Amino acid sequence: MDKTTILLIVLCLALGLHYVSQKALLKKGWESDDPKKYVNRFMINGAGLIVIAVAALVAAKPPFGLFGILVFIEGAVCVTFGRKLSKKPKA
Repeated sequence: MDKTTILLIVLCLALGLHYVSQKALLKKGWESDDPKKYVNRFMINGAGLIVIAVAALVAAKPPFGLFGILVFIEGAVCVTFGRKLSKKPKA
């Protein structure tokens, strides 16, 4: 295997673990009485991932384009989780 394939596998595993941790955080936020701190964490995390993704896409040398796309998707998921949690009905 070449270096690019190994990097892609490691990135996919890291993004998978990140998704699972964000799902657990969403569950904690959903069970919380005041989910504001969880919403903020999702938004900051998502924005940070999107900035990294844009930088990778600007570099656009293989394999950074593919990495940027995958990281952008994960950032968008974080922002979506934050929006979902912010629309949680008040108890």
